[in-house]
Amino acid sequence: MAILGVSVTSESLESLKKSTFNSKRLVYSYSGTSTVDLENKVIQEFDIDSLINEFVPDEAKNECLSSDFYFYGGGWQSWGFGGELEPGSYRKPYIALIPQWLQYTNFPGKNPSKVFGKKSTDKKVLKGEFISYFRWGNTYLALCSSGRAYGEVLPPVRFYADRKSRKVLVTVYSDGKKWEDGEKISELTVFACSGFFNLKDSVKAIFGGTERERFESLKFLSSEKDSIKTCGWESWYNHYSYINQKLIDEDLESLGKTNNIIKTYCLDKGKPTVFQVDDGWEKALGDWNVWEERFPEGMTALASSIAQKGYIPGLWVAPFIIDWRTPVAKAHRDWILRDKDGKPIAAGYSDLWGAKNGPEQPAGKHSYFCFDLSNEEVLEYLDGLMDKIINVWGFRYIKLDFLFAGMIFGAYKNGGSGYEHYEKAINLITRRKVNNKGESVAYLGCGCPLEASFNALPLSRIGPDTKEAWDFDILAKVRWEGRPGALPNMESTLGHAFFDQSVFINDPDVIFLRYKNITLTDTEKELIALVDYMFASQLMHSDDPVDFDDAKDGVLTKHVTDLYEKFTGEEWGLVNVGRTGYMIFTRSRKYVGLINLGEKSLFVEKKDLLKTSSLGEERKLKAVVSHVSETKTSLSEEKHSISIFEVE
Repeated sequence: MAILGVSVTSESLESLKKSTFNSKRLVYSYSGTSTVDLENKVIQEFDIDSLINEFVPDEAKNECLSSDFYFYGGGWQSWGFGGELEPGSYRKPYIALIPQWLQYTNFPGKNPSKVFGKKSTDKKVLKGEFISYFRWGNTYLALCSSGRAYGEVLPPVRFYADRKSRKVLVTVYSDGKKWEDGEKISELTVFACSGFFNLKDSVKAIFGGTERERFESLKFLSSEKDSIKTCGWESWYNHYSYINQKLIDEDLESLGKTNNIIKTYCLDKGKPTVFQVDDGWEKALGDWNVWEERFPEGMTALASSIAQKGYIPGLWVAPFIIDWRTPVAKAHRDWILRDKDGKPIAAGYSDLWGAKNGPEQPAGKHSYFCFDLSNEEVLEYLDGLMDKIINVWGFRYIKLDFLFAGMIFGAYKNGGSGYEHYEKAINLITRRKVNNKGESVAYLGCGCPLEASFNALPLSRIGPDTKEAWDFDILAKVRWEGRPGALPNMESTLGHAFFDQSVFINDPDVIFLRYKNITLTDTEKELIALVDYMFASQLMHSDDPVDFDDAKDGVLTKHVTDLYEKFTGEEWGLVNVGRTGYMIFTRSRKYVGLINLGEKSLFVEKKDLLKTSSLGEERKLKAVVSHVSETKTSLSEEKHSISIFEVE
């Protein structure tokens, strides 16, 4: 059912025939007199069973029509949950212990008040953004917002789904957009396919994969011929923001001398390697000048010393957010985004940024704020900042963090819609693909709106921050999906696995192999290290190389490195078993395995694992990594672990 005021045309897609049962491209245009959207615009309602009848072949229809589905919601931005919900289940809402954090995970703009006769905030309304799918066994029915794959600037899409009525509602974040008759609003690609790799191949066919021109600028980071694999070290997950020149110099000196994984797996093999300085170098959030007391020699000298050691100099910056107390904010109050009543809009909360209260805090305690990206003076400031970082200081790998703030809706100085202002700003700050010396420059997106960013930021984080602990217990209890922790990070890394080398070069965050300042077990470290290697394409490390102990750290490091070598060239797929269990397999069918992120053992029949991997039931399994109890017919995977078997 097309919605009043929206017209839709469709065409079949021959380009997807190799990997799908059936596919269709749907184009939505505005129809009517000129008008401004006041909330997320509804463009289409689908009946799931009608889609099954249209796209799924007869032999698979009965299972799809007669049973509930796994639902995949990809998350609005990097830190939102990206993964499947098993039949009958729903995402539990965040208990807003810190209201400002709703900005991190909530789809922006004003959501429709009612969907399927319920409030759009009802916990039984399923939500997904950009790419969503329904799965029954190995059968996938997918809906993709595909217009930006062809270079068009269109508003981000949200899918609402209802298990009871078996319907899907499609909306776009176009608040503030003035539509003209005939103007294109959105484009969707709908397809059905069988198996994880056909899902990934279909998405790659739509979005272009590493063959698409947008990945070209990343090739200097990779030594691979047929894919892009990047690696490096960063300061955050050991020092956090408490860095200084002495600490960084010591890490820089030690990284290439101790037998840490960056040396043995990257440097010794001639792989281009990043050395990234994270948060803590700057005077204040939004005051992007060096903190001289910490780095007395300055940023130019720091980047130069990194380059002289043979690394690609990297630097963290959060260009769209600012502390109200900084000189920039005080001098340019009109640069900060406000609501319709003129009040500054809090972009988030951090006890490191923003006053607790008082005249220096115009919102909730420890709030920080975002720039109004419609303001040309703001864009000039941000362009100058990037020029300074790249061409004056000499950094060539720029981590752009907290980018979601650029899509927060407010009373823009120059009117219009958030997605259009974000597009202009993100293209501006990433426009330098080489520096003034002719050297290549790359950008890592983080906390970024996935659909609005994949063209400008093909290398991006695809999950919340990890942590040197399995989970952040207090934040887990209030169900904040954007919390740092190994568990939420692994869920989204696995959930976004089919994005890798197709939509993004997936950055899963860092691996941990140390024994100091950490609570992860060796089994959990092994799990994180293998998931990051097998299901993503950036390998980053943050352990302090000064503290590397060959007798202890070296054993686990060698174990992981040997596994990386063994699995070189293998492409991995997965299928969920419940919410936190996974059957995994390679495209070559040489390896299969299990991942268990849950708190209880995961039980899987061997025949189901082999069937999911398209292998015969009589094949034997030889353990490569094993944390299972095994019987003749079944496997029981222990909690927080991964097991991998070679198929004989």
